[in-house]
Amino acid sequence: MKNKLLILFFLLFSFLQAIAQEKIISGSIVDKNTKEKLPGVNVSIKGTTLGTMTDFDGQFKLTIPSQSTTLVISFIGYNTTNLEIGTQTYFNIELEEDIEQLDEVVVVGYGVAKKSDITGAVASVDTDELTVVATENVEKALQGRVAGVQITSPSDPGAQTKVRIRGIGTINNSDPLYVVDGFPMNDISHLAPADIASMEVLKDASATAIYGSRGANGVILITSKKGSVQSKPIFTFNAQAGVTSPINTIEMTNASQYAQLRLEGGGFVEGSEEYLYLKDIYDRGVEGTDWQNEILKNGSFQNYNFGFTGGSESNQYNFSTSYVKNDGIIDHNDLERFFVKLNNTSKLSKRINLSQNIAYTRTNRSLLNKSFDNGSPFVVALWADPISPVYDDEGNYARTEWSNKNNPRRIVDEEEYKRAILNRFVGSLKLDANITKDLVFTSNFGVDYQIASQKKYAPEFYIDPDENRPVSELDEDRNQRTNWVWSNYFNYTKKINKHQFGAMVGGEMQYWEYNNVTATGFDIPHNENLRYLSAAKGSYYNSSSNQNISTIASGFTRINYNFDSKYMLTATLRADGSSRFAEGNRWGIFPSFSAGWNIKEESFLKAVDKITTLKLRAGWGQVGNQSSAGENDYLAAMTNNQRYVIDGEVMEGRIPTGMSNKDLKWETSEMTNIGLDVGLFDDAVTVSAEYFIKNTVDMIVPMPVPVYVGASPPAANVGSMQNKGFEFTASYRNINHDFKWNIGLNMTTINNTVVELGGLGFIDAGNIGGLGRITRTEVGHAMAYYYGYQTAGIFRTQDEIDNHVGPNGDLLQPNANLGDIKFLDLNNDGELNDDDRTNLGNYIPTFTGSINLGAEYKGFDLNIFFTGAYGASIVNAQKFYIASSKIIMNQTKDYYDNRFHPENNPNGTMHRLTPDDPNNNMRFSDQYIEDGSYIRLQNIQLGYTFNDNLNNKLGIKKFRIYASVDNAFTITGYKGYDPANIGDLKGDPLGQGVDMGTYPTSRIFSSGVNMTF
Repeated sequence: MKNKLLILFFLLFSFLQAIAQEKIISGSIVDKNTKEKLPGVNVSIKGTTLGTMTDFDGQFKLTIPSQSTTLVISFIGYNTTNLEIGTQTYFNIELEEDIEQLDEVVVVGYGVAKKSDITGAVASVDTDELTVVATENVEKALQGRVAGVQITSPSDPGAQTKVRIRGIGTINNSDPLYVVDGFPMNDISHLAPADIASMEVLKDASATAIYGSRGANGVILITSKKGSVQSKPIFTFNAQAGVTSPINTIEMTNASQYAQLRLEGGGFVEGSEEYLYLKDIYDRGVEGTDWQNEILKNGSFQNYNFGFTGGSESNQYNFSTSYVKNDGIIDHNDLERFFVKLNNTSKLSKRINLSQNIAYTRTNRSLLNKSFDNGSPFVVALWADPISPVYDDEGNYARTEWSNKNNPRRIVDEEEYKRAILNRFVGSLKLDANITKDLVFTSNFGVDYQIASQKKYAPEFYIDPDENRPVSELDEDRNQRTNWVWSNYFNYTKKINKHQFGAMVGGEMQYWEYNNVTATGFDIPHNENLRYLSAAKGSYYNSSSNQNISTIASGFTRINYNFDSKYMLTATLRADGSSRFAEGNRWGIFPSFSAGWNIKEESFLKAVDKITTLKLRAGWGQVGNQSSAGENDYLAAMTNNQRYVIDGEVMEGRIPTGMSNKDLKWETSEMTNIGLDVGLFDDAVTVSAEYFIKNTVDMIVPMPVPVYVGASPPAANVGSMQNKGFEFTASYRNINHDFKWNIGLNMTTINNTVVELGGLGFIDAGNIGGLGRITRTEVGHAMAYYYGYQTAGIFRTQDEIDNHVGPNGDLLQPNANLGDIKFLDLNNDGELNDDDRTNLGNYIPTFTGSINLGAEYKGFDLNIFFTGAYGASIVNAQKFYIASSKIIMNQTKDYYDNRFHPENNPNGTMHRLTPDDPNNNMRFSDQYIEDGSYIRLQNIQLGYTFNDNLNNKLGIKKFRIYASVDNAFTITGYKGYDPANIGDLKGDPLGQGVDMGTYPTSRIFSSGVNMTF
């Protein structure tokens, strides 16, 4: 018993002694500037393996030996802090952001690099800015954010966005390449803006050449959000909802004004039934039908995002899901999109990491007719006369009898039967193996699989002999696309004293496959449950199919050298072999070189504290553009089902529809870039300036062939084009006071010139019925300049007509009358003909730019974002129809107010009404050209972040509410719907800037909430 008591006493003494040698410390860690609690911060005892992490509320607790002296606090993006422990047991710790570390690393092709080591033109995007705009479209959210990047994005839900980096480099495809988590692709609609962690825009060849065949038009690198080490998962919820309304409509004449124009135009016998009817409408001041008001409405926008992230040292994950519903400003025009995104990184061993990126997107959208013809509701709403009603006395659709056009309301209602569904799966598997401390092997395999279907149902109807459909129709389209890329590469880095070396070498295989089946059936039941091809009452069908396969095999390498953080050299080389070219021309070699001088690191500047950054960069390189060639352009295309009767028998035949060119090869962009980066006062002030020259050589151009050949012309590498310009970006931030504010601006100017067209002389395009081809691409001029007549106002007196003569004294316009347009004989040959047409401008602006203003004070934050352009010209081609001498369709109020009439409007400045138009007033001339300059308040947002006291009561980490307005106002002289979003006419880049009626831009009023818990 005595021995047992001694043992018990000994154990108790040992336990008490152990307690005496240990103590418990705890504390709270927050961001020094925002006072936000920081979860996942590493807290350790210096010189030991003891440590812990802060929990969700930024709290930590740790048992430590009593002799411990120093506490080490470390967290990514913050300065590491060492604290003396002493006798203290509770710590209130504030961590300060490490600005240099936050800006230190950016993503480059097949790797990362320190920002200070970058020698190419690479722009990083603040991803917080991508979620400010109310949109499901990442590219639209990027609009105006980066110098040298011009984005055209119509407002209709699901509209295709056009992105141009440093101008239009070719008459063919100028779309950039997107690389998402190392996976090259052409479309990023599967990404929600909230899922993006970082975005870099590679603009010059020294940065893009590593992507070889697909980098000629710039590269946008996107890294999606990844998991992080957290003691508890972090949940986020973001919601935004609002209403949309047209920002602008085109003021048209009302019924009374239209009747007056029809009477002025003549053609009605005085006292006739038509004459008396129009006069009655005019005398009574009838307002009539506002067709734009009949088809437009207020829409709505909803965007919800939920996600959670977390993980341990061995596994990190990030999951998010988003839902977007965009109901447009016209009935039956909407988009519904559902996103699911999962990123997971596992540490399989000390040296091997495995990452999985999986995304699924489902899109259900309407198929609005935007073909700029008699089936487009926006176009017909401008054309339809205001005298005709929407419905007749029996409630049926009425015919617009005076303009003889389809009823816009009927067209809109038929949009209900047109839908498209896309299911898209994007996944990648990435393996990183640290072979040695300096050598890393990466293998990345990605697949993009899309299944799309479209159904367009057109019901039977009858309004009158000119507007009817006797038999219903159903068009169905099914297609699938498969794109996979497998990249394997090694990255090697080594530092020896002041010398730092880097090398990357790898290979890549890419595969695209597309197949499509289209069928049309007739006499389909209207019942939605029977609206299938198999339910067709008729036995006649139309069907077709097509398919394409394209492959690329590539090898690439990059070498970096850095001496003492002062002098940087980078060289890349890529070889691509594409199936789009014949043997012998299949491979393209694309080199690049760049250098940088970090002047700040020189001894004469290193001690100058006011200068934080001063770096000079220059680069040259060549990049290919395989997108300018079709899958089989080097082969002759044939079509079947050509039946001929030979010796009384029907024989099956084939004819060539496209001519071949086996010598077709890569179209290549050669770029030279020089840039200067400046940072002052601890980078409170930053300035970046770039000058670039981009030459596109071996540009693929369709060669002319005689019409009797009966086949499309072959493509040949006979053209070249040059873009040169200047980019400027500057910012200032003041974050050292309670009132924090910042300002940023960027500006870009680009000069475009066609250098060579292989003896073609010129290419005319931009064809519009009645006007002909109105753009010309010609050596020595900008691509797709407007080609037409110059005018000098209108004739107001007979003397002006009589004095408008050629060198021989003959009248230049013998058919002219008072109020007709005066056209100029530019070549002074005494005749007005095609030889007098000239360059009337182009759609390329003199400069584009944006200004971003931000401020914060005691939880409130305000952001104001302006965009603008100056010097672009736009062809308002709708004037041919709605500001017309021939006055059949409805006319603009502007034309009504300013037309010339000797009695009703003798001071008018625009041409007279004359249905037969003997002077040909409506020929293409500078009367159609308008200034496309504008300034737009793109977004204004006011938010409030609640303080910690309320957050603690609610049990959340961050709670922010905000109100926002997109497209608040636009200052412009352009008389169409929107100068900022004019697309390529019928998808042809040679028709750029020709406006035949775009979707009206929407103003969006929204509010939202951001929560982290």
